[in-house]
Amino acid sequence: MTSLLFAILLIINVGVGCYLTLANPLKVSEQTSTKLTFIIRPKVFLGVGIFFSQLFVLFLFATIVFTPITKLVCNRYPNNISTSNVGLSAGQNTLTVMCKLTENYWFGQQKSEVLVSELLEAKLEKEMQTDSQVKPRYSYKILLLTDKDSFPFTDRTYPKFKFEELQSIVLKINIFLKKPRENNLGVILDDAFMGYIVVRFTVFCGILALLVASPGLFITCNFDKETNTVKLSRYRWFGTLGKTVFQYSLNEITDVKLERIDTSIDECFFRVVLIL
Repeated sequence: MTSLLFAILLIINVGVGCYLTLANPLKVSEQTSTKLTFIIRPKVFLGVGIFFSQLFVLFLFATIVFTPITKLVCNRYPNNISTSNVGLSAGQNTLTVMCKLTENYWFGQQKSEVLVSELLEAKLEKEMQTDSQVKPRYSYKILLLTDKDSFPFTDRTYPKFKFEELQSIVLKINIFLKKPRENNLGVILDDAFMGYIVVRFTVFCGILALLVASPGLFITCNFDKETNTVKLSRYRWFGTLGKTVFQYSLNEITDVKLERIDTSIDECFFRVVLIL
């Protein structure tokens, strides 16, 4: 999935670079002996809008791979062990704890499953980092300990406002492990709230990309000798808010000029002017 994300971002960047440097803002859509129709597109607005769409792709990817639900289910099963004592054999009945740790995508689709045998303890680990002002920042995560190894409940660490929820999960797991009469345990760590934040950022970045690209001015020019007219259509927001249309007779056009516009940053632009 990560390689696919990098490939998409690379395609977007290469596409934006090629579009800004090579694309012609003027596109001829129809050209015959009696008709000429072309569109002048806002190349810079569209290019920058496509560039900002990378943020939308990043947050969309984060939304897709995000796992809002992590669940631990434990059960006790009887385990018969034969022991011998001074030549006598006796059957001793013990209980084995088996746990299953699962991560789930949105709508309940399972991402991963880990089987945990001989779970001994759960503990809450605190990590400290310093910010730019050398102030300590604490984060927390749950560790599951077995007789051979330890591993995190999830790969994420959590800020202080999740401390009580994490502590409650640790307490439930340890109470279950210390009370052999309890045969079943199910605990859930719900990160849906964080997922909703990612979804909101995804929507925001998508709207931002549209807001950057949409205000660019599109101009459609239609010259028609059969009707002896020239029609100019101007619109923004891809025409969703309507178009401004100007129509003139070809006989009214006395001249066509190329006008130069100088700017204050040592650059110049050109525009075509119809003289009526």
